[in-house]
Amino acid sequence: MTTPRWWSQPFPPTGAIASEGIRNQLGRPPVDPLTVFVRETAQNSWDARLPGVETVYRLELTTVAPTHRPTWERLLTPPAGAQEHLGVGRAVRTPNLRLLSVVDRGTKGLGGPTRADQLAAGRRDWISFVLNVGEKRDTAMGGGTYGYGKAVLYRLSRVGTILVYTRTLDDETDVLSSRLIGIALGSSFDSHARVDGESRPFTGRHWWGDVRDDHVEPLLGREADEIARALGLTPFGPEESGTTLVVIDPDLDDFDGVEQAAQHLAETIAWHLWPIMLPERDTERLLPDVTAAGHSFPVPDPARLYPLRMFVNAYRRLPTDSATTLESGNPKKRLGRFALERAVVVPMSPSEMSAAASYAGVEGDPHHVCLMRSPELVVRYHEGPTTSSVHSVYAGVFRADDELDAVYAAAEPPTHDHWVYEQLTGHARTFVRVTFTRLREQLAVFRAPVQGAVSTTSRAALGAASNYLGGLVAAAFAGSDGNGTGPGITSCQGGSGSRTTGHRDGGSETSGSDRTASGPSARARVTVLSEPRIQESEGAIVLVARYGIAAEGPVRLEARLAIVTWEGREDDPPAGAARPRVVHWRTAQSTIAEDACTLDGPAEVELVVIPVPDTATDVSVVATPLTDVSTASAP
Repeated sequence: MTTPRWWSQPFPPTGAIASEGIRNQLGRPPVDPLTVFVRETAQNSWDARLPGVETVYRLELTTVAPTHRPTWERLLTPPAGAQEHLGVGRAVRTPNLRLLSVVDRGTKGLGGPTRADQLAAGRRDWISFVLNVGEKRDTAMGGGTYGYGKAVLYRLSRVGTILVYTRTLDDETDVLSSRLIGIALGSSFDSHARVDGESRPFTGRHWWGDVRDDHVEPLLGREADEIARALGLTPFGPEESGTTLVVIDPDLDDFDGVEQAAQHLAETIAWHLWPIMLPERDTERLLPDVTAAGHSFPVPDPARLYPLRMFVNAYRRLPTDSATTLESGNPKKRLGRFALERAVVVPMSPSEMSAAASYAGVEGDPHHVCLMRSPELVVRYHEGPTTSSVHSVYAGVFRADDELDAVYAAAEPPTHDHWVYEQLTGHARTFVRVTFTRLREQLAVFRAPVQGAVSTTSRAALGAASNYLGGLVAAAFAGSDGNGTGPGITSCQGGSGSRTTGHRDGGSETSGSDRTASGPSARARVTVLSEPRIQESEGAIVLVARYGIAAEGPVRLEARLAIVTWEGREDDPPAGAARPRVVHWRTAQSTIAEDACTLDGPAEVELVVIPVPDTATDVSVVATPLTDVSTASAP
């Protein structure tokens, strides 16, 4: 059996790219490294997918088991002369060596010749990923270059080292065959007869495998499988093809343990890969999974996770008549399809905001358009104008036309996270530039006027209401004309609302806003004493608010409930539609299970309302003294 060894690449007489040049392709991205890692590795896997087969994309955070540690140390320790240039030697002696593996199945693996100086009549996946740098993929309507994706892996490894274990269909024998190789990216260095007996400069690139005179071949077939098994790598099934990439000693210092890192990876997958995860894609879809320390961390369902579900709804409208075709006028060209989803919500509080969403570019409630092209991976969440109300939000999707896929691909920087028309010329530049002009035109209706606004945000636990989007918007006015709009208004007005959001523990939370104001002359006044909060009462989800009533005599309180839509208050819902309803009013003396109640004088009262699931509820409290009228209504 072949014993794998490390080989360091010397500079040839004609020169070669140094390791620093490969690292500089990536630079230091401004976003979180795991976000870049997910985007790049998932794109590799998706471009390698087999037709008619679901693509498995699994991320595994593991620690080398004690039974495998001796094998790691024996096989992957570099020779004495190269140890100072290969950090993997220190890593394999670490008691708890951590690994981050990308496992894809239902993909074609890395095939083709194993030497870069061989002509490839067909596939050249191996040459492109393992040997060459910056070579464009040959996948139709794929994207990116292999150089950038590899740089991500090396950046994430503290020791700049990865293992590549793949199984692919051999072009000559037409049977599945395995390959295993190690790759390290360190720093270029000069050797004085310590590495290979000669004094010469080295590029800082290293390979581990079957060392030949001037290059390294991968371990092949049964030998590759046996060494992979001895290292504890995820094995292939009898008829499986695909690739496992292993990042040795990943840098996870930004997280409090592997569990938090795994949860972040799962949420990042949802935000960047959701278009290819949807069930309607049938077999042409991605099946993602994240595991850490033997536990599974499910990827959130994008169709249920707020605000991601709004982008999903917009995406599903693209083939329908509710979507719009965006076009360029000169030259006339179809650019792509655009669809929009609107909603009325209560603003998210900072603690509700997902780090994965923030890194994706959506901080808080959405006012964005998701840009994508034919691979249907998220390119960018393009920020649009905010609306005139913090309660009105929108999410759009623009999918570029397939005929212009090459144009939009050429507009992407190495990070594949934008369309930069300035780097194009001619009609291509026009098409991409006009795309953003058309998007601005579509979103101009939401542009908010410049004005001041005052609001505060509060929070309350929700518990069992994870499937509800309920809300309570309440305000109190009192005036001599009895309708809250006359010149004699004396009032206290408050507003609050609620939203449910998914959390790691399966529960959810609610947030709201409140504001108050007052005037000088009312004989009855309604004051919001406590913000509405969501509770569970006898198996039902209810909204609870407390009011203070200041009156000189008996006063009648009435709750007027309505659903809030994007267009405003829906006082007349469709026939048979569910409506919010009052459960009861409660004072210190009694409980009144009616829409209205009568108080003898000044008092505090609690109002309990059952909202309609998946809606926002508006509550107007009307206070009527014996000789006057005082109202509470939403502003």
